[in-house]
Amino acid sequence: FAETYVYLKTENGLKHIKLRPYQKQLLKNYQENRWCITLFPRQSGKTTTTAIFFAWFSIFNTDKNLAVIAQRDQIAAEVFSKIKSIIQYLPFFMKPGCVKFNRGGYHFDNGCTAIYRPASIDALQGYTIDTLFIDEFAYIRNTQARQFWNNVYPTLSSMSNSRVMITSTPNGRNLFYELWSNAIDGKNFFKPLRIDWWEVPGRDEKWRLQEIANLGSEAAFAQQYGLSFDTGV
Repeated sequence: FAETYVYLKTENGLKHIKLRPYQKQLLKNYQENRWCITLFPRQSGKTTTTAIFFAWFSIFNTDKNLAVIAQRDQIAAEVFSKIKSIIQYLPFFMKPGCVKFNRGGYHFDNGCTAIYRPASIDALQGYTIDTLFIDEFAYIRNTQARQFWNNVYPTLSSMSNSRVMITSTPNGRNLFYELWSNAIDGKNFFKPLRIDWWEVPGRDEKWRLQEIANLGSEAAFAQQYGLSFDTGV
C-alpha cells in the first residue's frame, strides 16, 4: 500500500514514497501487535510512517474509531493533516466515501471515524477508541500524560482488538521512559522498537559532528538524536 499508492506533498511537489528498512519494520509492528512503543531520533519519518498506517487502517477496516493525541492542539492538528493528505492523494478507486472530511476529523462510509485532540485528562471522554496514536509522548507534560493515560487505558484494554501506537524522542525519565523501560524488560505488553540516528540515510560521523556544532553541545545531540533519557526535562 505505502510504496504503491502513497504520495507525500513536499516542497518539490508530490513525491512517491520509498520506505526505509526501519519504516517497513515499524509498519509490520503496527500490523502484528496491539501495543506498540517506538523510540525515534528527530526527523526520521516516525510521524509520516505512522500516518501511513493510520490512513491504511481507516480505509481497509469497518466501524472503527481512531484518534491522534499530541502535547498541543496545533501539533495534533499537524499530525492529522499528514494523515488526511495521504488519503487525499490516493487514487480515486481506493478512497472510501466521505460522510465528513474537514479540519476536525473525518467519517467514512465504511463506518471509520477519526479525530485528533491535545493530551488532557478528558481528551477522549465520551469516545470509544479502537486505534490510538500518541505522538511525541515524552513531551506531554508528565502530570497530563499520567492523567490522560490512566483515564484512556481502561477503555482500550477492555476491547480485545484495540491497538495503541506510541512514538517519541526521549525527554528525561518520565512516563514514556517508564513504558519504554518496562517494554524492554518484558514487564508490559508493548512491542518496543528502537531506531538509531545512523539508520537514517545520509547520517554519518561527519553529519553527527556538524549537528553537535550547530546544536551547541553533546548533551543536546544525545537527547535529540542519541536517544538518551539522561537529558531533557
